[in-house]
Amino acid sequence: MRRRRKMKDQTCFCGLKTTIKKSSIRENPDRLFHTCARYPKGSHCNFFRWVEEDGYVVGAETDAEVGGDYDEWRLNVSWRLDSLEGEVRAMKMLLMFMLVAVVVATVLCVSMLFTLISK
Repeated sequence: MRRRRKMKDQTCFCGLKTTIKKSSIRENPDRLFHTCARYPKGSHCNFFRWVEEDGYVVGAETDAEVGGDYDEWRLNVSWRLDSLEGEVRAMKMLLMFMLVAVVVATVLCVSMLFTLISK
């Protein structure tokens, strides 16, 4: 069973609540650090802070990744919103291209019609 640690909330540069992970490097084995909730899943803000620097003393039970269901939900919603915004931008560009193509085709058809009528 996972237990949440009592600590003040840390937020990364993205504005999301940070997660706590365990270091796996040789220089700092098993040392806890705060990182962006998006790390390593995709684009993240490179937020990093050792847990000891925020006044928290490592307790008996540790959790490699601390965060609630709400934080995970918020991260998923943020990622989905970003991808939807990208799709909307692509659709707008496609719509503008189609509009320009229709206008150009209409102008060409009208000019050819006037050329045929005037002969």
